Amino acid sequence: MNKKGFTLIELLVVIAIIAILAAILFPVFAQAKQAAKKAASTSNSKQACLAELMYSGDYDDMNVVDIAWGASGAPVSYGGTNYSPWSWLVLPYMKNADALQDPQAPPNAIWPSPWQRTVALALEPQYGYNYTYLSQLNGPSPTTSTWTVYSNTTLADVANTVLFTAKFGQSETNLGWSGLYWYGANWLTTSTTVDSPHCATIPQWCFGDWGTGGFFDATYLKKNEQAGARTGGVSLRGPGNAVVTWCDGHVSTKSPGSLASGTNWTRTTASSSVVINDLTKFVWDLL
Repeated sequence: MNKKGFTLIELLVVIAIIAILAAILFPVFAQAKQAAKKAASTSNSKQACLAELMYSGDYDDMNVVDIAWGASGAPVSYGGTNYSPWSWLVLPYMKNADALQDPQAPPNAIWPSPWQRTVALALEPQYGYNYTYLSQLNGPSPTTSTWTVYSNTTLADVANTVLFTAKFGQSETNLGWSGLYWYGANWLTTSTTVDSPHCATIPQWCFGDWGTGGFFDATYLKKNEQAGARTGGVSLRGPGNAVVTWCDGHVSTKSPGSLASGTNWTRTTASSSVVINDLTKFVWDLL
């Protein structure tokens, strides 16, 4: 019986066809995977938003406080004072701490035993709160400052005021697991919030403005622009855009330039030079 195999030319043709198909399909698969992660990120951000709105509904329409220092039921303490960030306070309305994580971001570092996974996820969310204008820390000094929490009904434009944005993960910072910057009880922490494009010269305390050479760029996020080094911790994953949840509950994807509307920010502007130049376009709200 005469058996005929493939010739060398036939094999090369088959290999070439496979290579061409792979070159065509692999980018499509990558784009599909990225699109799926973006959709999941949008869904998670929406869940965090709805939880915050339900919390607000139970507290006379007041937005959640950035940090409830000294509150009972806190998952951890810093400096001997109970620490309950916004993400912990709204967690009972979510029932799922995994929704506080952004599928587009690299995973956070694993907390060692005996820390519970839910606590770790809640204390290191990958969606950051616009605390600068919704839950302001103001006063003469960090240790004597007080929180001023605002209601959505006081906002000039609820549908165009930032509530949350996707943010960096702890694995992208210059700190280890559970690491954060803070200056004592009743002060800010860096693990659950993002900063607005400009906040350094207004009455509210903050960590720093957007731009080059500032706290996020030079120190905290090691010049990682995707993680949010030049955008106050607002991560740019999609590609180059941020997932944003607004105070009316809708979610969208925005460019950093759009989020910096009303300021002179560009990706090359020095942090110390960023200012608000048109308050009517500013989407972080000065109330």
